[in-house]
Amino acid sequence: MDLIIGGAAQGKLAYALAYYGLKNADVSDGVFGGGRILYRFHLAVRGVLERGEDAQALVEAYFDAHPDCVVICDEVGCGLVPVDVFERQYRDAVGRLCCAAAERSARVVRIFCGLPVVLKDE
Repeated sequence: MDLIIGGAAQGKLAYALAYYGLKNADVSDGVFGGGRILYRFHLAVRGVLERGEDAQALVEAYFDAHPDCVVICDEVGCGLVPVDVFERQYRDAVGRLCCAAAERSARVVRIFCGLPVVLKDE
């Protein structure tokens, strides 16, 4: 499993497709699907939370079932703290789940202005 993080519109998906030699057909966009790349992980987590499901359990089960997946997530914890309770819970959950993903990942890369910065490479 690998994790790619960065701000919105920083080139994360383009980097992943090129680095891993994959195509758009290999991408699950914002949902826990069957593609090798789980793009917009933050939106997949949001959907789980909106349905009232246990995000931690679902994500752990997904990671166990897809050990070769590439998780791509926008950084959502920067900026002002939202007034809305759900928005705070959502951002906290994404942060915690990204920490869990980073721990399990063999490779963690942060993309900034299209440039990869390798944070972990085992």
